[in-house]
Amino acid sequence: MKVKVGIIGVGNIGSMILEVLNEKAEHDFYIYNRSVEKVRKYEVFENVKICSSAMEVYKTSDYTFLCVKPQQTKQVYEELAAVTQENGILVSTAAGKRIEEISASTHKSKIIRIMPTITSRITIGITAVCYSKHIPLEKQREFEELIAPLGEVMELEEEKFDAFTVLNSSGPAFVAFVLESFIEGAINIGVNPDYARDIVLRTFEGSIKLLEHMSIEPSRLKYLVSSPGGVTIRGLYELEKNGVKGAIMSAIYEAYRRSQEL
Repeated sequence: MKVKVGIIGVGNIGSMILEVLNEKAEHDFYIYNRSVEKVRKYEVFENVKICSSAMEVYKTSDYTFLCVKPQQTKQVYEELAAVTQENGILVSTAAGKRIEEISASTHKSKIIRIMPTITSRITIGITAVCYSKHIPLEKQREFEELIAPLGEVMELEEEKFDAFTVLNSSGPAFVAFVLESFIEGAINIGVNPDYARDIVLRTFEGSIKLLEHMSIEPSRLKYLVSSPGGVTIRGLYELEKNGVKGAIMSAIYEAYRRSQEL
């Protein structure tokens, strides 16, 4: 399958979509970014055209990915609304922007809302997808085939997108924060920084794979490792005493509230 893929906003998410899809299939890409300098590197690709406006991208593409930040969507929506004819399908990645709002602002009805994650760059992410009622089933299947290189595709009710955004898209940042804490904790007790990083990354990777292999809850793994009066339970006690679990739960909740505000 070869389609014309448009991307408006070639930042972290837009560039990821472009590079992953371009690596896995032979599509034609039409891209636009406010800062042209950021997309100069794509000029060497014969199948990538740098456009002069968001309007040009939309008029040319079968699927136009809107990858601008939520705070920057108004200008793009207004430009697309000026296109009287509905051409291809709009695909929004903006957190907090519902299909109904996008449709009203762009005067377009064929809209898909997705929520990808940065881990899709290595094709192991999960991308949530929600379709407007104007997207026929055959186009839904075609779109899922198009974004399959990003990893697993999960069709999700739009009401659950805010929660999914926090866990899936914001999640890697929270995980990185916890990993950083482990690494710096290891350095603090005398472990070489490079060794600390390798040990911590392997420990997290192994723990996740073991949970999947044994099909057990995280609490069960915690008890398997803890001996009465031992090293592990002393560390877990300190985590509980300092409210680490509550802080993480609070971070997820506040991020969820922010997603609803956008």
